[in-house]
Amino acid sequence: MERAGISVLEAPDAATMPADVCLRFLREAKRLNEAGLKSYGLLVAPADAPGGPFRATGVVFLDAGFMADPADLLRAYRRIEDAGQEIVAMFHSHRRQPPSFSWIDFRLHDPAFQWHLIVSFHRGPTPRLQAFRVAKEGIQMGIGPEDDWEGSALAYPGPEVAPLSLSVDGWAADVEACVELVGFGQCIPVLPEE
Repeated sequence: MERAGISVLEAPDAATMPADVCLRFLREAKRLNEAGLKSYGLLVAPADAPGGPFRATGVVFLDAGFMADPADLLRAYRRIEDAGQEIVAMFHSHRRQPPSFSWIDFRLHDPAFQWHLIVSFHRGPTPRLQAFRVAKEGIQMGIGPEDDWEGSALAYPGPEVAPLSLSVDGWAADVEACVELVGFGQCIPVLPEE
C-alpha cells in the first residue's frame, strides 16, 4: 500500500486526532483493561483528510489483538472502506509495560502504516499514551514458533522508531476532558480558534 503526499523522512513530529475521538478511544481502552483485556485496533480517517496519514478521525477496536482472525480483519477493512475511510495507524495497549515501542511491537507492526499508538495501564487505571513513527519499509519481521520471546518486551532501539507527540483538538470541553483523563503532559491540547 503506497502512501501519497508524505514520506517518513518528511513526517510531522505529532500525530493528531479530535478530542472526542480520543475520549471514546480512552474510555473503551480503559473499559477493556478493567475487564482484564488488552486493546487492539485501527485508527482511521477519510482518504483525503488534511493531515493524513498522521491524523486519525475514528477508531475501530478489534478482538484477538495482533493475532486477529483474517476473516474478521477482512470484514473490518471492508466496513472501513465502505464508509469512505482508510486505515492510518494501528494501536494496542500494554497492561504491564510502559508505553514504549518494544521489539515484539516492531516485529508485529504492519509496514503499511507510518505510525502506531500505544495506551499503557502499567501504573494503574490512568492511561498513558504514546504515539510512534515507524519506518519498516523492506524489513520483513514477524513471529514464529521458534521464537523464545527473550527480551521481546524491551524497547526497540533502532532508528526505524521515533516518538511522536499526540495533539488533540476540538471543543474546549472535549480537549479538557481528554487532558484530564490522561493527566497533564500526556497530550498537546489544541483549542479551536474563537
